[in-house]
Amino acid sequence: MTPALWLLLALQSAAPPDVTAQVDRARVPAGEELTLTIRARSRSAEPVVLALPGLTGFTIVSSREVMEVTLEGVGGPLRTMTRELRLKTQRPGTLVIGSVRVRQGPREIATPPLTVTVDSAATGLATTVSPIARRLIEAAPPPAHNDRVALSLILPGDSVLVGQQLDVIAAAWFPRELRTRLAYLPILSLQTAEGTWSYPGAVPTEVAASRQVRGGWMDLFVAHQALFPLAPGRIVIPPASVVYAVPTGFSVFKREERYSLRSDTVPVTVLPLPAEHRPADDQRVAAQGLALDLGLDPPNGRVGEPIAMTATVSGAGNVALWPEPAIHWPRGFRPYPGETGMRITPRDGRIAGTKVFHYLVMPDSAGSFLLPEVRYSYYDLAAGSYRAATVAPRVLAVAPGIEPRAARALPPLARGRTPAWADQLARGLVPWGWLLLFVGPPLLVWLGRRRGASARVGETAPPAAPAPLTRLGQLEREFQALLASHVPDAPARDGDGLARALRAAGVDSAVADHVKRLRDRLRASRYGPRGLGDAAEVAAELEQVLRVLSGETSGKGRRMVAVMVLVALAALGRPTAAQAPSAEALYDAGAVPGRRGRQGDSGLGTSRPARPARPVSQPHRRAAPGP
Repeated sequence: MTPALWLLLALQSAAPPDVTAQVDRARVPAGEELTLTIRARSRSAEPVVLALPGLTGFTIVSSREVMEVTLEGVGGPLRTMTRELRLKTQRPGTLVIGSVRVRQGPREIATPPLTVTVDSAATGLATTVSPIARRLIEAAPPPAHNDRVALSLILPGDSVLVGQQLDVIAAAWFPRELRTRLAYLPILSLQTAEGTWSYPGAVPTEVAASRQVRGGWMDLFVAHQALFPLAPGRIVIPPASVVYAVPTGFSVFKREERYSLRSDTVPVTVLPLPAEHRPADDQRVAAQGLALDLGLDPPNGRVGEPIAMTATVSGAGNVALWPEPAIHWPRGFRPYPGETGMRITPRDGRIAGTKVFHYLVMPDSAGSFLLPEVRYSYYDLAAGSYRAATVAPRVLAVAPGIEPRAARALPPLARGRTPAWADQLARGLVPWGWLLLFVGPPLLVWLGRRRGASARVGETAPPAAPAPLTRLGQLEREFQALLASHVPDAPARDGDGLARALRAAGVDSAVADHVKRLRDRLRASRYGPRGLGDAAEVAAELEQVLRVLSGETSGKGRRMVAVMVLVALAALGRPTAAQAPSAEALYDAGAVPGRRGRQGDSGLGTSRPARPARPVSQPHRRAAPGP
């Protein structure tokens, strides 16, 4: 037998290749991908050729081929060729993948066909496009030709009111033969027109509608956008664009041709809201079915404690630009605006939602207050007239503020300890220390004036003559000098501080209060905006005060010495314990610092009447407890 004949018989007697074809999923949603794996095993060195079936209803996303040789086993090396195809489903239904044919030499093997069930997409165009957009798509005319891609803008009309929703749809029509060969889904783009507020709509990834145009089927892809014109006039809807790609061949290196298409612009006329029957408090809002609600937390307040308040506006319209409602707060309430929240919840294709305005309200006075009615006027697009969302008046009860109190009873006073150094110093000054304290500062002032006068005598240049004083000026100067003799730091003391210092210097309480008021009146007359006022009346009052303070005596030094002697004698005649209330007596009387003052002192609002203070000027000393 010749070698050629022997080789032919060997090839014919070799086993045919083992061919399998399978998919990783037999049931997938529309638009999802699956993998088709074809595997051929053979011990022959002859090449293997694959013939793919028709893949109707699928798009090839990617392809990969691997050749593997195994040297183990009996009968020669085992060659395995594997090809993986990544397929994407295009439409729902039952799709069939035909038989895969493998040819090796004179032999040909065919695999059984495969069946794939494609379910409807859960989030396709049919479930995302709003009812308004669906009605516009159904009413849109089909393209004029069925052999090319057509792109157009679909609008509900050529005019719209200010603040009314305007739905803009970009519609791209594809011939079905071209659509099945697309490398990927077409990309639709919409631009926002100037002078409008935009809310992006659905951009589905599936076919929106299919129509038969002149004997051929056309598939529609759409993009949706909702616009709200901001001012009357004329706006221009910019052109829409679509980009798609068509593969030019099937190979390991993908090659495709890309195309882009633009639509025409569309002008729209924006009309103003009707001026007839427009209310005075109109908010310049166009909406549908607005509702207003006010919430208080807590419903009743307390002086000095904030109340959280929310004003909620809900309905259909341009939620982002709804203005704040006008709330007329009662007197004694101070509002502080907070953050603003917004939530969009479309209703039947229209932009709708809620907008919440937050406030912190601080009541200044206690009592019962009436919050007036709150109105939110708007133009109702559905009714074609002006309406108002209202909240009825409500009564706000504000309770008095709570003064801080100790959480527990005060501890018992530790008696019998050594007094503090301040108490020792105050008690050690009696009686001669107080006399020295009152006599020493005026004496130092007098010596300083004598020294200044001596220095001025030695000067060569004579001083400039002072301007002549009026009778009122002389009296005011005498009053200031006499006041300084009683209270050395009188300019630094204001109001009640001056009266307390005069009473400490031995002046009668009524006279001290009168001097305080006169000094305040002189300051207001000299530095206030109204000027001096009645000069004769002020001069007469000054003379009276000077006579009372001077005690009808002559000589400024003698009056000062007499006052100091009287103060010293009074200090000598008083017992030591009566100089000031002791710490124990003040503690027993309840004069514990730290209590909050009256509300009127804080300047936050109307003050409440003060409670009568417990007298502590002459406390009753209790006996210390025994051991």
